[in-house]
Amino acid sequence: MRLKPGEPLTINLIFDEDQPPMPAARLAMAQGLAQLEWSPTILTSKLPISGLNYPPEPGLHGARRRDLEGLHGFIADSLPDAWGSLVARRRLAKLGVRIDDLSPLDRLALVGRHGRGAMAFVPETAPAAEVETLDLDILATEAAAILAGDESALATTLATLANGSGGARPKIHVGFDPSGAISLAEGEAAPGHTAWIVKFAAPNDQPDIGPIEAAYADMAKAAGLEVSEHRLLKAKSGPGYFATRRFDRPEPGRRFHMLSLGGAIESPWMQPSSYDLFLRATLTITRHAGDLAAAFRRMIFNILASNRDDHVRQHSYLMDPTGVWRLAPAYDLTYSTGPGGEHYLDVEGEGRRPTRTHVRALGKRHGFDKAAVDQIIDEVATALAGWPGFADAAGVTALSKADIAGGHADVARSFFTLP
Repeated sequence: MRLKPGEPLTINLIFDEDQPPMPAARLAMAQGLAQLEWSPTILTSKLPISGLNYPPEPGLHGARRRDLEGLHGFIADSLPDAWGSLVARRRLAKLGVRIDDLSPLDRLALVGRHGRGAMAFVPETAPAAEVETLDLDILATEAAAILAGDESALATTLATLANGSGGARPKIHVGFDPSGAISLAEGEAAPGHTAWIVKFAAPNDQPDIGPIEAAYADMAKAAGLEVSEHRLLKAKSGPGYFATRRFDRPEPGRRFHMLSLGGAIESPWMQPSSYDLFLRATLTITRHAGDLAAAFRRMIFNILASNRDDHVRQHSYLMDPTGVWRLAPAYDLTYSTGPGGEHYLDVEGEGRRPTRTHVRALGKRHGFDKAAVDQIIDEVATALAGWPGFADAAGVTALSKADIAGGHADVARSFFTLP
């Protein structure tokens, strides 16, 4: 489970499972901070793996912050947090290993080749995959037990299927074939199967959180946002489970390199930030006006739809094998009142009740004139007016549908009437 003292960790990139991994870098720790050395392949290709910082130049590149486990931001992205960390802790405890005794590099080695995006870590020290069942109802029950602090007979299975997951809600990574059959093979989707994420409810979620997220994804698509393919999987009883196709696995055997906004700007997820920074980072990383416009539209949707859980790990970028970065599809879209009733990302300094005036001012700074901003607002507001229909189609309960509609109306009152 532990690297040998002084042993560096090798970082590879896997864009094509049928091709040898691309050597990217070596990583070692020195006095609590990671030191990165790019490989000759990256120095020659100049692939901008880190997004904003740590350009592919010779020499050692020390991590800039200690509050990301002493790692470089784009590497810290690969460490599981919340749910992924919890089930990893349970799995290792059964093997007699305390996760708190492992260094950040040790934990990256546990992720190996089965984390998000295209990065893979060598040596890979994860225990052999052990999957006892892929029954979603049983796994949902066991996930709830773990979150409640109880023992679970399937903790190892859930840890295997978590694959370095982030976020608070329990989730598993599986594959679906064209007929919808579910599968798992060595931590990745089986040949011919597309990679998906299936989510379960957390203790503080509404019982119908799956249908709510499905309705939000459909509503976001109607509002002009790019969202990944998604579906609602039936449960034996009660609401179904929300499933979404992994956008970092565009097709079987292929990967994109992935970077969160938090990894790019090197900010912990719980630290408030701003939509201005999100927009500036998007244009700097992707150099694409269409991505800037997509990020701006996502901001308006999050405001009007009261998706206040919009922190820096809820926005990501994807890099293809040629080094081209694009804004990733929107994800984790749902109704959320946010910390203390505020957005994690403020608009012109306002996190609780951003208004059209704030949005217009921010738009002007980024090259959007008043007419363009108002058109996006109208398009998003029109999609949100269809909430009752989206909710009914997804099976959202009448109580949740009414509660969320009331939240939308409250946001609209302040957004359109306050200065």
